[in-house]
Amino acid sequence: MNSLLLLLALFSSPLRTDTLHSPDGSGTGLWVPAGNGHHPLVIWLHGGLGANNPQKGIAAASNMAATWGDSGAFALLAPSAWPAAPWWSDDAAVRVAQLIDSASHKPGVDGTRLIFAGVSDGGIGALWLAARLRSRLGKRIKGVAVWSCDPDVLTSQGGTWTPKALKGVPVRWTAGGKDHLFPLEQIHGWWARCAKEGLVIETHEDPEADHDLMFHKLDVAKFPAWTRRIVK
Repeated sequence: MNSLLLLLALFSSPLRTDTLHSPDGSGTGLWVPAGNGHHPLVIWLHGGLGANNPQKGIAAASNMAATWGDSGAFALLAPSAWPAAPWWSDDAAVRVAQLIDSASHKPGVDGTRLIFAGVSDGGIGALWLAARLRSRLGKRIKGVAVWSCDPDVLTSQGGTWTPKALKGVPVRWTAGGKDHLFPLEQIHGWWARCAKEGLVIETHEDPEADHDLMFHKLDVAKFPAWTRRIVK
């Protein structure tokens, strides 16, 4: 029933929708506000890679359409990742770069204004991919926004993320005081390191919030306004 409600919300909202397919067979959801506007592009990276679903980005686009679609603030591209091709992999970097190029040619999408955003695994991916693709995308990357994530996860995956790679890029980072996966004290250490290494970091914490995005509804609702501010 929840999936049906999300689909109804997607198709009843003032959005133009599309599904993109990569050569590896993975699916990507794309929605663009209807009308003649030229909208910045949010690259939304889903969490939960353990679901092992190369089509998860399509459902993620539907979920975020129900959340942000009526704002008219941006277009949204939602690729997929899975354990064999996590966000912090060469495969994902190539695929996401190609998808950004494809989406940038769609009517209503301004590919010169990009924001990477994500939750949990997707939040880690947003930080990693924005840093990895910065040399290619340059000043097109206007900001990064993440919820409930901890880059320390990369260590167990054989990867790393260095904050200074995003020096000068606005980063909006939200964490919960009751996050059962990533203790807030641990995230405070990352925030301090980010500030020390020159990131323009904006931190938000909710002492009562757990890990899932549903616990950050009030904060998530502020994202369109933040987007409008940083892409000017």
